[in-house]
Amino acid sequence: MFRRLRLNTAKYGAIAQINLQNSLAYAGELVYRSIFMVVILYIFVQLWRATYHAVGAATIAGLSLRDTLWYLVMTETIILSKMRFASRVSEEVKDGSLAYTISRPYNYLLYHWAYGLGDTLLKLVINFAAGALVVTALVGPMPFNPVNTLPLLVSIALDFCIEGLIGLSAFITEDVSSVQLIYSKFLFILGGMLIPLDFFPAWLKNGALVLPFNYVIYAPARLFVSFDLARWLNVIAMQAAWIGVFALALWALFRVGLRHVSINGG
Repeated sequence: MFRRLRLNTAKYGAIAQINLQNSLAYAGELVYRSIFMVVILYIFVQLWRATYHAVGAATIAGLSLRDTLWYLVMTETIILSKMRFASRVSEEVKDGSLAYTISRPYNYLLYHWAYGLGDTLLKLVINFAAGALVVTALVGPMPFNPVNTLPLLVSIALDFCIEGLIGLSAFITEDVSSVQLIYSKFLFILGGMLIPLDFFPAWLKNGALVLPFNYVIYAPARLFVSFDLARWLNVIAMQAAWIGVFALALWALFRVGLRHVSINGG
């Protein structure tokens, strides 16, 4: 059993490494990502400076201007580094390549997880570095706590499972762009991407905190600017619970989807 586990780890690790190397080969795209992150964060700095100035308070809902901007560094890093699993599955169904990928000697879901992980980790580093440089220069640095990287990495797995459920619906519907759009809006608003949930009315904040979307964006970003051990443990536990729910649903939908898939071009 341990030998099989070691071999599988090496196999999927090699897939992640190959995609990471492929991403590194496109230096122009890496520069573009950095420029885009810099522009977005610069706009946010000006916007929130004006907001705090208009309010005339050093903090809003317990967050200072520096806290809010570093929070947005994290949310933008997460959203710009997401795996595009749903889109990839939809394209495989449309162009017929799914017939080849599901017949290869690896688990289809684990393959896409490993394939996307290499590129995502690179995006995380680049996007965070670009955003951190801008915000540090304009409002000051934020102390880095290494333990906060765990909720960030777990949020990637949670998002992968949710994206997977959307992507596997392409086995039947082929196109999933409308569902992806809805999911992205949930992340923008109820996930706290554009505005921290702390700024919401109490009824909306409490409702959003019950949903899984906040554990993809808000929870890891909020911990980054205000670490608390009890909150950290709660976030990890809830992320793990939601991953368990969505991973089980993902596996079940994959088994059902294989019996109903309609593949074009192959």
